[in-house]
Amino acid sequence: MTEFGTGAFVMFANRLKKLKKETDRLSKNLGLDCYRIYSEDIPQIPVILDKYPLGFVLYDKSSLRFQTEEEQEVRFQTITDIVKNTFDIDDSKLFLKRRKKQKGKDQYEKVDNSHNFHWVNENGLSFRVNLSDYLDTGLFLDHRITRSWIREQSKHKSFLNLFSYTGSFSVYAASGGAKKTTSVDMSKTYSEWAKMNLEKNGFNIQNHRVITADVLQWIEDETKNVNREKYDIIFLDPPTFSNSKKMNDEWDVQSKHRNLILLLLTKFLNENGTLYFSTNFRKFKLELGDDELSHRDIVCIDRSLDSIPKDFRDKKIHQLFQFKLN
Repeated sequence: MTEFGTGAFVMFANRLKKLKKETDRLSKNLGLDCYRIYSEDIPQIPVILDKYPLGFVLYDKSSLRFQTEEEQEVRFQTITDIVKNTFDIDDSKLFLKRRKKQKGKDQYEKVDNSHNFHWVNENGLSFRVNLSDYLDTGLFLDHRITRSWIREQSKHKSFLNLFSYTGSFSVYAASGGAKKTTSVDMSKTYSEWAKMNLEKNGFNIQNHRVITADVLQWIEDETKNVNREKYDIIFLDPPTFSNSKKMNDEWDVQSKHRNLILLLLTKFLNENGTLYFSTNFRKFKLELGDDELSHRDIVCIDRSLDSIPKDFRDKKIHQLFQFKLN
């Protein structure tokens, strides 16, 4: 018996203490400002906890299916108390993100208006994050390794970043010596955020364009342009599903990824170029067979496991495929 009760809560408290030591060592060894501490390690405690320089972000992943709202509130309050006790913090340092039904534009919706912006460092680069106002903070921590790959491969290359969010991949490409980058996202908020990230790291917007547009419509328009640009590296990270009013058509990654990937490979990628395709949809199945790809002289490598950082024990946090056009 402890002050937090028995059973799963005791397990969670003990697990957090162990993870605190492990992640403290990892962050120092890798020089990380931001990293994941806990990710639903104990099935009865379905939360995610991330560490940032100015606080912690706690995501509630529980479902109301087997409990009342009151029961859920009590459980989540106990979990937050354990987190605060373990890391010796108060409410001002713990930012709570509650689970809700996902809709097409959820990734762009505000959940608060605290303006809690600050800059964090990752691999020598600076990124603007917000721990309170949005469902996501502005930096997807699970793609830290992928961003480093992009930087390593970008010298003298052109880079296209589709569904670019706050432009972190473009910043990495620019820092790796990319001659130009193009970032496309339908959110004006995140496009402005991307510009701030680029400018903070010393990159001129003239050489590193940020375009606010429906990505699919932009691709369609560019396809019709006989003078369209081609790129050496493309990063494609679409939402799982979207029916946003800003988009002309409903998007579903499972049913529509095949045609989009083939279009980009054949119309937008330079010879010997590389396309990275990422998705967070856990049930995703790639619908491009080896025979179909080899017929087009395309090589596909599943880089999913290689791309997941050590602080992410959830090996299904994303899937990542690397397509190389020979």
